[in-house]
Amino acid sequence: MQAGTQYFLMALLLCLTATTSTAGNSILGPPTNDGPIVVDVGFFLSNINEISEEDETFDFEGLLSMHWKDPRLAFDPAETGCDHLYYQGSFQVTEVYGGWWPQIFLAYEAGRFERQSETLMITPEGDVSYTSEIDAIAKSSLQLRRFPFDNQQFVALFEVLGLDKSQVVLRADSADAGIWNSAHHQVQVPQWREPRLSTSIVEYDPRFDDGHDTPLTAFRVQVEIERDPWYMLRLVVLPVIVFVILSWSVFWMDRSSLGDRMDISFIGILTVVAYQIMFSENLPKISYLTVLMSFMHISFLTMCASVVVNLRVAAHDKNGRPLLGDRMDARCRYIFPIAYLLATVLVGGILYRMG
Repeated sequence: MQAGTQYFLMALLLCLTATTSTAGNSILGPPTNDGPIVVDVGFFLSNINEISEEDETFDFEGLLSMHWKDPRLAFDPAETGCDHLYYQGSFQVTEVYGGWWPQIFLAYEAGRFERQSETLMITPEGDVSYTSEIDAIAKSSLQLRRFPFDNQQFVALFEVLGLDKSQVVLRADSADAGIWNSAHHQVQVPQWREPRLSTSIVEYDPRFDDGHDTPLTAFRVQVEIERDPWYMLRLVVLPVIVFVILSWSVFWMDRSSLGDRMDISFIGILTVVAYQIMFSENLPKISYLTVLMSFMHISFLTMCASVVVNLRVAAHDKNGRPLLGDRMDARCRYIFPIAYLLATVLVGGILYRMG
């Protein structure tokens, strides 16, 4: 009987606590005495786990901090016995803390937005500071026309849920923004150089189906990062150039060995196709040409042109005009390298400028 009474009292206490917390949170909205409340927001990047060109996403971690003033939360330290009030952990922030706080969410989230730890501090004057460690994946459009010589700008946009500009105004806090680089930790991503971070506030007017608009402010975190091209140059470009040069050996082969000449040309063609499939799997399904893609197409067409030359030389030999075949081989020995170099530089340069 006593055990049953204890369970009942515990359940009743939990219900009363939940009811009180819920009521407190629903009563206290944002303070509106002097217009919209200003919330200073900062972000400190601690790690970039992955950049996925195929999905156009980036996986990042960092500290999201907010600061605002709510006079309704002011208290007397003599009564509380402490100079500051602290709420640590998700339970204390969401259930124990009874005041208002901005519900920040990540726009263009791509599968994950987790708060791994939270801390909220209140001063006797009602200044509130909130810090949360987040781990998220955000969608960000990539401009890959210069690939692999591209620079990318990854953007994470944070908004306040359910409140417009007349209620809450966000303001970038440059003092709480930066990148965690130290002797023991560096924010580095394979194939990319050191990132740069900047924060700002953007304003926009979303349009709804009924025609009304609610001006909003959003906190914009931009990570600028430059790709290190040497990985793709070593993995793809250099081997393909070697295969293309080796395919030109057919112009020195005996014109009667058509089968051997065709074997070399087709092996080169298949090799270029295999390399093209390999690197294209890591890119999004884009319709425009990139610098690397143009190089692969030019290499492919160059090897296809060597097949045409092989057939033409064989036709001259079959028609009893071997001197014409020898002359064509001799001309192709310098025409192909010059045309290949000029086409690669010209097309690649045009695409780079367009990017």
